[in-house]
Amino acid sequence: MRLSELTLLLAALACLAAPLRADDEEAAEAKAAANRTEALLEEIDCYSKKGELFFEYLKNNVPAVYKFRCAKGRETITAPAWLAGEVSSMTAREVQLNKETWDEARLWREPLAALDEFSELVRKTRPAKAGGLGLPHKFVSPACTAALTRLDKALAALRRERLAGSFGGRGDAVFASFSKALAELDALEKTYDVGGPVTFYEKAAAVLRNQEEALAALFADAPARRPDGGAFSAEYFPAPRPQAGSRVVAMAFPAWHLEGLKRGDRVDIMATQELAGPGGAKDMITATIIQAAPVLYVGKANADGLGLVRLILTPVQAQYAALAAVQSRDLRLAVRADGDYEPRAIEAANFKKIIK
Repeated sequence: MRLSELTLLLAALACLAAPLRADDEEAAEAKAAANRTEALLEEIDCYSKKGELFFEYLKNNVPAVYKFRCAKGRETITAPAWLAGEVSSMTAREVQLNKETWDEARLWREPLAALDEFSELVRKTRPAKAGGLGLPHKFVSPACTAALTRLDKALAALRRERLAGSFGGRGDAVFASFSKALAELDALEKTYDVGGPVTFYEKAAAVLRNQEEALAALFADAPARRPDGGAFSAEYFPAPRPQAGSRVVAMAFPAWHLEGLKRGDRVDIMATQELAGPGGAKDMITATIIQAAPVLYVGKANADGLGLVRLILTPVQAQYAALAAVQSRDLRLAVRADGDYEPRAIEAANFKKIIK
C-alpha cells in the first residue's frame, strides 16, 4: 500500500472514531450529571428532615433524642436542655397577626412551613424513578414564587415583632439563616431557563441548606448580649413579582412624587376628593384607598413632568386605582417602612375634625 493510500485510510478511520468518542464523552457527562443530581437530592432530603425537626421542636412534639437517616448516614440529634422550657414560654406569648391571635412559637414555625412548601415542590420535579413526578422545573415556577412570598411575609412578621431575643437570644442567628434562604430563593428564578437539572438542584439545595444552619443555631452558646430592642441584624427584601390573581396597574404621578422611590418599595395611595355635605356644603377629605402595594417599576419623567409607576394590586385595588385616577382631585403616594406590609385601619382626614 502506498503512503498516500495509507494516509487516506488512517484519516477515514479517524473520522469514524470521532463520533464514537463524542458519544462516549456525552454518555460520561450524562452519567456524571445523574450522579450529581442524585447526591443533591439526598442532600435536599437531609436539609428538609432537619427543617421538619426544627418545626416539631417549636410544637414541643419531638423526643429529646431524635435519630434519622441522612445523606451521610445515620444522625442522632439531642435537643438542647433549655429548648423545651423556652418553647413553652414562646407558646404562651400571644401575638396579633392579621386580626388573629398567634403565639411567638407559631411565628417562628411559619418560615419553616414556607421552606417545607418549597421542598415539596422540588420533590415533584424529581424523576419518577426517584419518587417524584418528573415535572419540568419551570412548571413549578409560580408555586415557587408563592413559597417565596410566604417566606417573605413570615420574616416580615418576625421583624415587626422584633424577636431577635427568642431562643434565649439565639433568634438573631436563626433569623439570619432564614434571611439567607429568602435571598437564595429569590435568585433561584434565574435557573428555570438557564442551565440543566443540576443547576436547579444546586440552587434548591442552597435554599434548603439554611434550615440546617437555623437548627444548628440552637446548639450554639447564647450571645453574651442580646440585640437592642429585639431588632434583627440581617435584612433581605426580595423584588416583587406578580402572582396569579394579581394585577399590574400603571399610574402617572408628578416626578417629584417619585423621588427616591424604587422597585420593591411598598406604598399607600391617598386620594383627595371634594364631597357634598349637609345643605349642599362642600367638604374636602383625604382617604387612604390602597395600602402596602408593591412597586414593580418606576420610570423616568416625560416631557410633561410625569413619571410612570407600575404597582402590583389585587383586582379590587386595581378598580379603586382606576376610579381614583379619573375622579380624585389629587393622588399621593406614601412609602412604607421596610417590612411593613400589614393593612391598618386609617380614618379619612378632614380639617373639620381638627379645626372647630
